Amino acid sequence: MAGERTEAPTPRRLQEARREGNVARSQDLVSVGGLLIAVIALRMLGPGIWDELRAVLIEGLGRQPAQELSPATAMAMFREFVSRALLALAPFLAVLVLAGIALNIGQSGPTLSAAKIKPRLSVLNPIAGAKRIFSKDGLVSLAKAFAKMAIIAGVVYLTMRSQVAAIVTMPAMSVAEASALLASLAFDIALRAAAVLFILGAADYAWQRRQWLGRLRMTKEEVRRELKETDGDPQIKAAMRRRRQSLLNRMIAAVPKADVVVTNPTHYAVALKYDPVTMQAPIVVAKGERLLALRIKEVARKHGVPVLEEPPLARALYAAVPVGHPIPANLFHAVAEVLAWVYALRQKAAAKRPFTSPQGAF
Repeated sequence: MAGERTEAPTPRRLQEARREGNVARSQDLVSVGGLLIAVIALRMLGPGIWDELRAVLIEGLGRQPAQELSPATAMAMFREFVSRALLALAPFLAVLVLAGIALNIGQSGPTLSAAKIKPRLSVLNPIAGAKRIFSKDGLVSLAKAFAKMAIIAGVVYLTMRSQVAAIVTMPAMSVAEASALLASLAFDIALRAAAVLFILGAADYAWQRRQWLGRLRMTKEEVRRELKETDGDPQIKAAMRRRRQSLLNRMIAAVPKADVVVTNPTHYAVALKYDPVTMQAPIVVAKGERLLALRIKEVARKHGVPVLEEPPLARALYAAVPVGHPIPANLFHAVAEVLAWVYALRQKAAAKRPFTSPQGAF
């Protein structure tokens, strides 16, 4: 059907969407991935952080003030303890920041767009909000929320069931042992739940990317219009090709009538013609480089047109004179020497030809 979006988005369409901040991104993957990395980092860095924070607390509570306690000295002690606590937490916080950046950039690459920052009054429309809730995306989000709750409940149940024997003995444990057991259970629950939710977040990203590509699909007419804008109208390009081919044919047809072909010897070839009766200066009737230069030389030799290797002159003529135009005044002297050589060559060839009378040749 006409107007149906059946075509995959072109690179230009994807780039424009990216420029507007419209990219495929799963916020669930970012939040759950950050949670998973936080749990792993806390498991690895937690003992050191705990020891440092405990030392700060013990030192703060047991320190004897060297001077009389006042609001100023109390504030100085508070700033010192806070700075030490933040220094202890710095590696953990740095891991969280880097994880958030990596999870965002990893999904769609770096994107800087002010379009998403602009305030939109449509988000305040209650009717539009209700439509979003009961739309397909809203129902999918609701299903994901229930799936998360079920996953977390299942992980908590399975983890607690595997530790029932240890949990039953908690009343007989010391406070330190019971605290260690509860901390271990909390870590296990958080790690397993975050790992399973991360898999769900990866699936959500695949879904979001599929939906995003579906929203960017284009009609056949849009693809054709974009091709015209980027590569030009095919009809205009075809007309330009015909004009170039016509010019090429005219140049090749003019080579046999030229007086001389000046070459580089392999990169450039310029065919010159001069008629002192009808022309004020020699005219470039054909020129080309590389393969076209070889073709011009081939046609010239086939028709007996002299071919002269003069690299500086060939380069100057090729760069300065369009086809069908006379040579500039600064090249008169060099071209005159070439034409003199051609005329001398013709005279020598004519002198070697036997004279033919009407009755025969001597």
